[in-house]
This record gives sequence, C-alpha cells and structure tokens, in this order.
Amino acid sequence: MEDSNPSLGLSFFGSRLFYAVNDSDNPRRVNRIGSYDFNVDISEALLGDNEQQFRGISKTVDELKQQYSVQRLRIHSFPSQECWTTVPKIVYDDSDERENHINILMNGVDRKHIHPTWYNLSNQGHKFLLLRNRESTAGLQQLAAKASTSDMISDFEIGMRWIQHANPGGSFMTICCFGNCISVCSFILGKLRGATYLPFDDIEDLPYLWLQHAQELQWMQGLHDNIYLYGARAYRVIEILQPFWDEAGTIIKMDSLDDMMIEAEETTYGFNLEQAFPAVLLALDLN
Repeated sequence: MEDSNPSLGLSFFGSRLFYAVNDSDNPRRVNRIGSYDFNVDISEALLGDNEQQFRGISKTVDELKQQYSVQRLRIHSFPSQECWTTVPKIVYDDSDERENHINILMNGVDRKHIHPTWYNLSNQGHKFLLLRNRESTAGLQQLAAKASTSDMISDFEIGMRWIQHANPGGSFMTICCFGNCISVCSFILGKLRGATYLPFDDIEDLPYLWLQHAQELQWMQGLHDNIYLYGARAYRVIEILQPFWDEAGTIIKMDSLDDMMIEAEETTYGFNLEQAFPAVLLALDLN
C-alpha cells in the first residue's frame, strides 16, 4: 500500500501550542504528540496585531509541516471568535429569514466577511448555526496557508469527531476549558443536541454562569452517561461545576491515551495530556 502524507492537528491553550501527527496507516495511532511554550498568550498573538509574536508561532507551525510532510492541517478554533446559536428549521428553510437572522447576530460586520455553517441537530425541528468573521480569524487562516488542505474546527465539532472515533453511544457532554471561557456541548445517540460557551473574567464565577445558562438551555440539565473534560484547568472546572452535573454521569478528564482510545509510541509526556486532546482528535483521518 502506498504511504500517504500524515495529518497535523493543532490546539492552543494559554502560552502553549499542542500538536499531534497521525499514523496514516493506523487510524487509532498517532506518531507524535508534542507541545511548544511561547511565553505569550497564543490566542492574543494569533488574533492581535503583534507581527513579531505571530511570526514566531507561524514559523513553528511551518517547521512542523515540513518535518512531517503534512498534507492536511486541522486547527482547533476559539469559541470567543465565533457565534453559536440554535434556530427553528423554518428560519433555515427561508432564505430571507436566514439572512436576516445572520445580519442581526453579526450586527455591524460586512456580510462578505461572515462565514455561516449550518449543522443538523438531534431535534430535527431546529438547526445549529456557526458564524465566523473572516477578518477576526485571519491569523488562524494564515497558519494553514502552506498546507495542501486545511480546516478550522470548532469545539463542538470535537464531540462530533469523538463520535466517529470512539462511537460512545448513549448521551455525553464535552466541556473544553479555555483561558476566558468554557464550551459546553451535548450529544445524544450520535447527534449534536446543543452547544454553547460561557465567557468569564474569573473562573470562580462559573457556578453562577452555569445556572444562568442552564435556565435557558434545558439540555445542560439533562442526563449524560459521560462528561468529558479537556483543555486548560480542567481539574479546577471539575471541582467547581461537579455539583451541577447529574450524579449518575461518569466524569472523565481526557488525560491518558487509554481514555482517548489512542495508541502512541510515547506513553509519558511533560505536559497535561488533556490539553493535547483536541490536537490528537484533529490529527486523525476519520471516515
């Protein structure tokens, strides 16, 4: 069998870039999981206007592409730079209503810079809408410029990829912990049920924010067989929010290869593996 070029997955938390490179011959194996520390907040460097900081990160990504002869690059995007919403399917079916809805949500943004993507939900009467401002995500797009194929993957899509990879069945929730927000996504019987993100200034405010959002989003109070946590300070998010989750659900911090259902040559790492989980899933070529 002819070898194909591998795929590279990237995720960013705080000052660290996490990457994973897949084994193109084994769908459950990665050849490398690694991390770089840039001593600056990577989200600010990628989304801001500090050219010197951006060049340093971009150079590292280019070196990874060359070192591993990467063909496809997938980048874990930042929820804070996206708009997520659920709308009745009747809005989606009417082109005028669809555009009006987008313009209201992205008020002040030129339509040519707005990139909408629609997703099916477990509730067939509704659609899930992802909106991105191409101008605000230009830095992430530039990182992917030299790859043959590239994708920006939203955090709720990590759960979709988990379904493809692990086929968990039943219901589960994913919670990704970023520096300034957590994303919360619910899935049932292989389909997205709902997703939102909770911005915060202080992580200790999460109990109040959780209750506030759960009043409007009933699926946040629903039953989940498993609750998967990953990203930065996942341990602290568990401590703070566990009282608000269904006691019957199993809480899994994705800090081991076994939990990720992944094989790799290395078994110990010099960083918290749950922060590399999105990069690992993004490196896999899932069908």
